[in-house]
Amino acid sequence: MGPDITPPKFLSLEFHARFFPGVLRDRLHRKKREEQGTTFTSTMEMIISFAVCLILAGIGIPSAWNQGSVVGWILSIIGVGGIVALMTLSVGSQWNDRPTYNNFLIGIFFLFVSLGLFIGIPVGMDHHSFWLGLLASLGGLVAGYVLGILAGLHVQHLGWLAVILNMLGAFAAIGLGAAALIILFVLVV
Repeated sequence: MGPDITPPKFLSLEFHARFFPGVLRDRLHRKKREEQGTTFTSTMEMIISFAVCLILAGIGIPSAWNQGSVVGWILSIIGVGGIVALMTLSVGSQWNDRPTYNNFLIGIFFLFVSLGLFIGIPVGMDHHSFWLGLLASLGGLVAGYVLGILAGLHVQHLGWLAVILNMLGAFAAIGLGAAALIILFVLVV
């Protein structure tokens, strides 16, 4: 699936029956992403720089705040300034680019879908009603599906930060699925 393919209308049966399942299949079976260059703006270097800035801020802020340490203030300023600069650079690099289904973020999509399903469990537990929980889960599934498609497409505007969010979304979706299974198992037993 290339970036030049024009998707059918979102509210059409063709979109949800043919096009979008093809997007998911393509994204799940993609073997290897295109090779990135060795420039500093590649995703891995940006993620490492972001992690270093988070560590600097994590060490500096408590030291500066609690003890008034000059070194803590310097680390805080470097860390927080680096975080803000990297986030601005990430968003700015993708601001004018149009998101494509070729780069669809499936981790974000599955997070919204699993979150929608998971919402029905507490609703049903709160009212002691299996059917209310089932209806809430189905409604959440539909809302999660629609919002997941929109988020999976438009979070691409965040640049390399979208890669981090996509990975976190995938792990959170797996965690929500496991938590739902555990809760349902406890309720049944």
